[in-house]
Amino acid sequence: MTILNEELEWDDIASDDDRLAFKGAPQKILLPHEMMLCRFITTHSKIKDIPGNATFGSPWWTDWDTAFAEITRWRTAWSSPRQIIRGRWAIPKRFSRELDSLVQIILTKPVYAWKGIARYQDDPIRLITYLGGAEQLFVPNLASNKGGLSSDMAYMHCFSSIESLNESNPQAEFN
Repeated sequence: MTILNEELEWDDIASDDDRLAFKGAPQKILLPHEMMLCRFITTHSKIKDIPGNATFGSPWWTDWDTAFAEITRWRTAWSSPRQIIRGRWAIPKRFSRELDSLVQIILTKPVYAWKGIARYQDDPIRLITYLGGAEQLFVPNLASNKGGLSSDMAYMHCFSSIESLNESNPQAEFN
């Protein structure tokens, strides 16, 4: 049985933008089944005319333990979760306009991914540079449908507001 992305190589699948998202070349790794991953996204809003991010449509993820550690570490610098997420994962507004939601998934099968450090990104809309430095995962082909809303490789564990990470102990709520 072939494992998702097993036969893919980084040089064959990565776009120029994908390469620029990493500081250096990412390493291909095997993620085990039952691993919890998360993404920070913008929820679609017809009222505000904001396009959303498809849950499984994007290959950009991080493992939940890494995300929680980053948010906990940088919270001591009096930064909000949204500021930490934008800064450490270098997510400019063009990739996630509002960055208002947290999606957690649990893998039901092992999958191959590429792991590396987020490279800095310039945000021409806000005229700032996000420094990056957090560990991120590139996991292509998780979506099972064209809209990117379902997967045969994972299920949605939690969908919540990023503001919920302001609680005193978000780890207790999201595990």
